[in-house]
Amino acid sequence: MLEKRVFVMEPEQVIHEDSNGMPVLKSKKRVCAYARVSTDSDDQLNSYQAQIDEFTKKIQDNDEWEFIRMYADEGISGTSIKKRPEFLNMIEDAREGKIDLILTKSLSRFARNTVDTLTIVRELRSIGVEVFFEKENIYSSDTKVDFMLTIFSSIAQEEARNISENVKWGFQKRFKEGKVHINTKRFLGYDKDDDGKIIINEVQAKTVRMIYDMYIAGSSLKEIVEFLTENEIPNGRDEIFWTSATVSTILTNEKYCGDAILQKRVTLDYLTHKSVKNNGHAPKYYIMNNHEPIIPRKKFELVQSLKTKRGKKKSTSNYGNKYALSGMVYCGECGKVMNRHYYNYRKPTQRIVLSCKNRYKDPHVCSNKPVDNDLLESAVIESIQKLNLHNPQIVKDTLNLVKTSLDSSYMEMEIKDTQKQISNLESEIKEIININVGSMVENTDFYKAIYNEKKASLIQLKADLQNKKSLLIDQHLHDERIQQISEFLKGYTSLNKNILLGVYKAIIAVSQNEVIFVMSDSKLSQKEIQDNIEVYKSLKRIDSNTIVNFDSKRSIIYHVVKHGGK
Repeated sequence: MLEKRVFVMEPEQVIHEDSNGMPVLKSKKRVCAYARVSTDSDDQLNSYQAQIDEFTKKIQDNDEWEFIRMYADEGISGTSIKKRPEFLNMIEDAREGKIDLILTKSLSRFARNTVDTLTIVRELRSIGVEVFFEKENIYSSDTKVDFMLTIFSSIAQEEARNISENVKWGFQKRFKEGKVHINTKRFLGYDKDDDGKIIINEVQAKTVRMIYDMYIAGSSLKEIVEFLTENEIPNGRDEIFWTSATVSTILTNEKYCGDAILQKRVTLDYLTHKSVKNNGHAPKYYIMNNHEPIIPRKKFELVQSLKTKRGKKKSTSNYGNKYALSGMVYCGECGKVMNRHYYNYRKPTQRIVLSCKNRYKDPHVCSNKPVDNDLLESAVIESIQKLNLHNPQIVKDTLNLVKTSLDSSYMEMEIKDTQKQISNLESEIKEIININVGSMVENTDFYKAIYNEKKASLIQLKADLQNKKSLLIDQHLHDERIQQISEFLKGYTSLNKNILLGVYKAIIAVSQNEVIFVMSDSKLSQKEIQDNIEVYKSLKRIDSNTIVNFDSKRSIIYHVVKHGGK
């Protein structure tokens, strides 16, 4: 076996060149510095500039150092590196071999997150880049310093946690005192005066009021978006760009009725700074009458109720109310609501029709054929015009009828009366409990029977209250809707759902070529309409006529009937 021999291979001496191309044995260290302040206060900004000036001079005065550049993040927290662009640029330059040494004021300026600090330091060490922490007077190149880094970083991290808790406490203290900060920079409808007070921007407020009025009048979010876009009405950013989500947010923002909910979102982790919706994580603060409202409180509350009610309807049916005839046409054979769809889609004979679902499910249950939508709309318009509703007196009478069916004043009085009864009954129940608990009464069964009786009455009253509130939504009087009907009857606007509902309560498709328009003084439920289809067919005709489309050679006969009333 040959003898083992060891050779020492000395590292080759690298010859570097200076700026003039002359050989030098030792190259200058490429040095940069990192500075950061976490607030934009004057004191911190002065410190920030002082750090930049100090490090720039220090590096440039050292003959063995080459100044690369200064990396600095202003007004940014140190708990996470993800939101520090200059810090990330510096690390990327180090990875690309542009930096040998990084100078920084202290560990707390570099990072307050222990994990980030150790991860970055170890990565930099692996690629031959040192970090010098001036305050702690330590270099990151020595592996023994990892223990010190862990301790110092943990202290800095705990300091960040304390600062975060103090900031939260400060916010909550202001919230409890009703001190509200609202950013009006992109807030449609509001501005701030020279004293920082929230004031209404009347030009933008008109848009907000329009959105609320259109929604109450029956317009969907999509229809409102289309109207705002088509009419080039700007949003809070002064851009002609609208989405259903934006409109929905405006309709649910309590600030438009003069209130403010504080702490809607909370930051659970002070390291990641990720905020989440406050679903019971922390208390919320509702400040009532904080500023001048754009939308009256009653109207705002009505919109919230409407949104809830429409949301429930949407979950049970995919058939919307965007089109005038949507949900109003019933199959005269089986009673199902007829749905709108395209017939012969993408063919030259393509057209919109209303058809019965049962016909496609089982022809034996229903054999009713689809009704042409455009022909039916023409029949509706002609029938209303033929009723002479454009006559001034008839217009007045019709509007009065609509107003009567929509008037909510009597229902509001009933709701107040019911609320008063509930309040009185709750006081009585509380008194019974106090007597039973606070005194030496032997006949507890007697008080228990009274308690159960009053409790049952209370439950019934609360149920009645909810029903009346639901009716109030349905019967709410809205000037915009009345104006729409008035203008249509006078021939100024085209047919829409609100106008149609003000004249007819249902349309019965007897066949493909025959329909019945049902008038009624009262509101009819879907079940009432379906149960009375045969009755409608037998009612006396107020008017009848035939509409013909000469291009398609299709026609439809319509009859107008009145159900109930005089």
